[in-house]
Amino acid sequence: MPERITAGEKLQRLLYVLPAAARPGGARLDELAHRLDTTVAQLVADLGEVTDRVYYHPGAWPDDIQILIDADRVRVVIDGGFTRPPRLSALETLCLALALRGGASASQLQVQEDRSALLERAEKHLGRRSAGPDPDTIRIDDHRPDPSGVREELMTGARERRSCAIVYLKPGGEGTEERIIHPYTMAMGEGFWYVVAYCTTRSDVRVFRTDRVLAARLESTPFTVPESFDATRYVDGGRIFFAPGAAEARVRYSSRVARWIRERAHYDGVRLTEAGDGSVVASHPVADPQWLLARVLQYGPDAEILHPPELRELVRERLGALHP
Repeated sequence: MPERITAGEKLQRLLYVLPAAARPGGARLDELAHRLDTTVAQLVADLGEVTDRVYYHPGAWPDDIQILIDADRVRVVIDGGFTRPPRLSALETLCLALALRGGASASQLQVQEDRSALLERAEKHLGRRSAGPDPDTIRIDDHRPDPSGVREELMTGARERRSCAIVYLKPGGEGTEERIIHPYTMAMGEGFWYVVAYCTTRSDVRVFRTDRVLAARLESTPFTVPESFDATRYVDGGRIFFAPGAAEARVRYSSRVARWIRERAHYDGVRLTEAGDGSVVASHPVADPQWLLARVLQYGPDAEILHPPELRELVRERLGALHP
């Protein structure tokens, strides 16, 4: 029976891997595995657990994490996650206090004075009354790791430099499409995994969201990643995004919602221009018109596309279809 891997061991590896991969150029997977006395496959599995859990916690934003994995290297892009100490919730602090009151083996702090000082701080924090209601349950969502096996198949293709045949459901499409792709790298952002790949059908690099890949199969055909390919170009403003000919749309947001637009501007990668009436004009890079359409319509009358004219017309057509 294989030796059981504990959550503590995974956490110790991740606390080493994430800062190392956040440095310029990332870090080689084989070197990280050697330093941590583990395997590349185990590190990839550990990183998969990070991406499964980053986004279901309500307080995760704006500490957004993007992880890019290719054949031999991992890169991490994070906004502030390793630049300040974490703040524990009441439940997390309670767990810490219980562990510290347990045996000495429950903590890495072997010096009794250090343990006592940390316990005192934890219990002092627990003694404060919270402004909100105390949670009486702990909710654990179902985050099964890649139940269809698509992500693992694509990761294998990226590591082994082998083509993959995929069945893809294009956003807004009426049916599925079969394509042969060369998976250059895997990337995670905004809670989703993506594969950045050369598409033989389009004869160009495309980004595919893996939850829209209904099936994936490794092929025997090898491929080579061009030297000009730069995976970091696909992480833009906290999103997995890249389109060489992307248009720019200008959208005016009213003063009623301008506050939220300002707060998210840095993470959404948009430029803002302040108006005298409290509204703001945002310049959005747009690779998919349907994405902009959904964004504008969610704000109702508080968002108006100023430019380009064809996107304004797209909104009129959609509203006309809803209210003939």
